[in-house]
Amino acid sequence: MVFGTRYSTAPGRHPCRSRAREVRLPSYDEIARVEEQLDIWEAPFDQSLLIAGPPGSGKTILAIHRAQMIASAGTQVVLVTFSRMLRRLIALLTENNVPTFTMHQFVGQQHYRRKTGARGAPEVRPLVFDWQAMSSELARRAVRPEQVHIIVDEGQDLPAEFFRYVRRFVARTVTIFADEDQALTDQRSSLLDIKRAACLGDPILLSGNHRNTPEVSRLAEHFHTGRLPASEVHRSPSGERPRITHYSTLAAGAERIANWFSTRGGSVGVVVVHNQTGRQLQKSLRDRLKRGRVDMYTSDQRNEDEIDATTPGITILNKESIKGQEFDTVFIMEVDELLPCTKDAQRRVMYMLCARARDNLVLMHPGNRLPAEVLRSLPGTDVLERP
Repeated sequence: MVFGTRYSTAPGRHPCRSRAREVRLPSYDEIARVEEQLDIWEAPFDQSLLIAGPPGSGKTILAIHRAQMIASAGTQVVLVTFSRMLRRLIALLTENNVPTFTMHQFVGQQHYRRKTGARGAPEVRPLVFDWQAMSSELARRAVRPEQVHIIVDEGQDLPAEFFRYVRRFVARTVTIFADEDQALTDQRSSLLDIKRAACLGDPILLSGNHRNTPEVSRLAEHFHTGRLPASEVHRSPSGERPRITHYSTLAAGAERIANWFSTRGGSVGVVVVHNQTGRQLQKSLRDRLKRGRVDMYTSDQRNEDEIDATTPGITILNKESIKGQEFDTVFIMEVDELLPCTKDAQRRVMYMLCARARDNLVLMHPGNRLPAEVLRSLPGTDVLERP
């Protein structure tokens, strides 16, 4: 099958749930009020773009809108992103109308297989493609980029070789959204890496933060060490500072989360460092919340299509899988393994995790006390509430 054939959506995808969900795509009128977003909305469909911006600046929303508009104009478009859970979120928001894949799905199961007939793409080790071997084989077959538009979200966590591959063999036009200050993987790409590999101009910079309250943003910015300037928060203060607390046992931590959800409701994201902690927490929460949704995603289960994190309920994710998600409230468990931050990579993780919370953020430290070295690494009580 040639690449020009329309891509199918990933198998096993569940249909969207009720439209009465908490997260929706903003309308044109809403985007038109934000000039920097409108500029991207109105960019010509045949123009390749590189867009950079902080958490909450609308990168994923703009990626979805651009993909939908290009598809409506009759051009084939494929949306590629970093993780399975973000692929799931985009599928929900687009109602499966835009083919959306992770990078590994797109390259290994779609493009390379279609062009070569191979069962899969060669790897130098698990989940790391042999880009040189792939490029040599596609060049031997005289594969050329086609009239398709590739849109990439969370591009900073994809390798530069992927962008070279796309421009050389896949698409004549690309739009890439990235924030190098949130890069987590060892195959990450800087904006300069992406610009050079994808043969793009200077990035268009988004500056607004439309997700976090000022209180949440201030804590996130405490961990921000990147080159992009601090975001301009557009939301009004809520009057609720983020807080750090401790839990003597995991059951006690689950009790606190369950009580919060029973009182506040909404969408709650729970971040764990270890999946085993998440599984224990899920069982404990389900025992306490008989009628509430308590889901957990792990890459070994590949159960993302069973989860709708846009609906009220609790979603448990590890720190890699929560990338690109957002929740009304976020609990970050096991912060003893995340704090204090002594390296830029650790700060990027905490910056990204804190920015997942729209309204409320709670750091959860195991044990009977908060260690002094952890408290010293955090901002004062004007930013972070303490016991």
